[in-house]
Parts: sequence; structure tokens; C-alpha cells
Amino acid sequence: MRFANKTAGFTIVEILAVVVLVLILVAFIAPNYRPLLERAQGAVCASHMRTIRLAMDHYLNDHGQVWPQAPSPQELQQWSDFWLATLAPYDVTPATWQCPTIRGMLRDAGDQNPVLHYTPAMFDPTPGIARRWSTQPWLVEIANAHGQGALVCFPDGSIKSFNQILSEQGL
Repeated sequence: MRFANKTAGFTIVEILAVVVLVLILVAFIAPNYRPLLERAQGAVCASHMRTIRLAMDHYLNDHGQVWPQAPSPQELQQWSDFWLATLAPYDVTPATWQCPTIRGMLRDAGDQNPVLHYTPAMFDPTPGIARRWSTQPWLVEIANAHGQGALVCFPDGSIKSFNQILSEQGL
């Protein structure tokens, strides 16, 4: 005489054990979530700056090493529109110009204005000047969003915070 096979499935005890384990893991992770999120946003911000710097490098190569001649920075919207249009052919989207931390702070404050969170350097139209000095920043973050001073991107692609730059200078 054969007995019918029971259908496969989980018992209530097995399900409760899994739920308890997940809750224990969440309890360990939750206190560390905020610092992890902030570090991740800082890494995304640095990645955005590197992407923009690489696009600027391609722009210089395509335009005889002459830095884009942006309009006067007193007109913020015109300045933003210029840089968005200039680097759009190099796959730099408006979201790339925004730091996730600053975007979150602005969203929390109710401001949805899509401005640039990185300010490109002003150069004169002299060919090659953008690479002449390795310590001349190409991009500067508009705020101290990551707690170490605003981030600065240099021609070699390195990104440092103002605090790091000051400590390297012995200040």
C-alpha cells in the first residue's frame, strides 16, 4: 500500500524563523544605514564630476584645446543652459550635473529648480590653458554636501575635498 506524497511547501515555523532572521539583520543594518547612504551619495557625486571632466576633455580634443567660452556667470539660467548644451553631445545629461546629496536637500526644502551643482572653471580662450596648470580646478561643487568641504575636480581627473586640499597645503 502506497501513501500519497505530501505537497511541497513551508511550514508556519519555517516562515516565522525566516521572518525573525530578516528582522534581526535589519536591526543590525538600520543604525548604519544613514552613514552608508551618505558615503554612497558622495561616491556618486565624485563619479558625476569625473564624467563631466571626461566630457570636457573630449570637448577640448574636438575643439582645438580651446575651453568653451561660457556667458557671464551672473545669469544663472543662461550659464546652466550653456553648459548643458555644450556637453550634451558627450552624453552628459542634466542629472549628471546634480549631486544626489544636494538634490535631496533641495527636494526636502521644496526647491525643484534643476540647476548645476558643479561649477566649471572660467578660462580665457587661449588654447591649452585648461591643461596648463595641474592645480587649476575644472569643476567645483557648489556646497559642502559631504561634510569635508566642497569637492574639486582637477584636469587629471582627481577629486579632492577642500579640507583635503587645505591639509595637503599645510593649512
